[in-house]
Amino acid sequence: MFKNLSSYWLLTLLLPFLFSCGNATTEQQPAAGPDSASSSAQSADTSKIDELTQFKYDKLIGNIPIPFDILRVHAEVPLAYNTNAVNPTSNLSSYSSNTSKALNLGIYGGDLAYSITYEKFDDMGRYLKCAKKLADDLGIPLAFDQKALVTYKKFGTNKDSLEKIVFNSYSEVDKTLKSNERIGLASLVVTGSWIEGLYATLTSLGTSPKNEKSKGLYKKIWEQKNHLDMIIGLLEQFKEDKSISSVIDDFKAIKSVYDNLSSKSDISEAEIATLAKKVSEVRGKIVGH
Repeated sequence: MFKNLSSYWLLTLLLPFLFSCGNATTEQQPAAGPDSASSSAQSADTSKIDELTQFKYDKLIGNIPIPFDILRVHAEVPLAYNTNAVNPTSNLSSYSSNTSKALNLGIYGGDLAYSITYEKFDDMGRYLKCAKKLADDLGIPLAFDQKALVTYKKFGTNKDSLEKIVFNSYSEVDKTLKSNERIGLASLVVTGSWIEGLYATLTSLGTSPKNEKSKGLYKKIWEQKNHLDMIIGLLEQFKEDKSISSVIDDFKAIKSVYDNLSSKSDISEAEIATLAKKVSEVRGKIVGH
């Protein structure tokens, strides 16, 4: 099983290309259509990145668990698949700036993980198309081999095999994500995938009472605070960009909820409800509802 976010990056960025036709390309393409928000986000992505930002990015990638980490715990409760926990594919056309495209590339990646966790493979195909479109628009270069494509198609309905295929192909993706010129957008994709994993969990949990079976999931929800701190720290390297500074403010609002919990290691049902409300509010700004 995967240990960190590195493998999830591959799920988010590789699978869209595995379902595409034609040859892979490593040539960067600009996002379609000029707009001020897009140009603003792009400035953070292409400016010179200092060593501190590179270090924070590497630390983030190495220490934030992939959405599968928290989603797998759903089975212990157990929880049921909730269609309200994913971003409708109809929202895709509303994402025009690079910032919104990168964030929602992460969001749809989280939805891929959610659908795979619950073995909703038909749903997965729809989110895959959305992720592919956003990745294409962002001009994210990504190489893939034909063997991986054939293997994925062969075992595409077996979630364990799917995860292994994704993991084995990560090395090529890692080269792209660690490129200085891509850290700005890459950080936004991480941000989107993180909040979607938490949102899907809180939405699926709903008003389910806290008991022995759900204690593990409550703990996982608490642990997200540490990951949130790292995400904010990374995004702050791009705080001069107005489109990213607003994202930072929203995520600090989630952090404020965590910081005000009565216990430093345990969350009550009432606090879960408060956290869910704030996460839903912030995530709603990202997806557009």
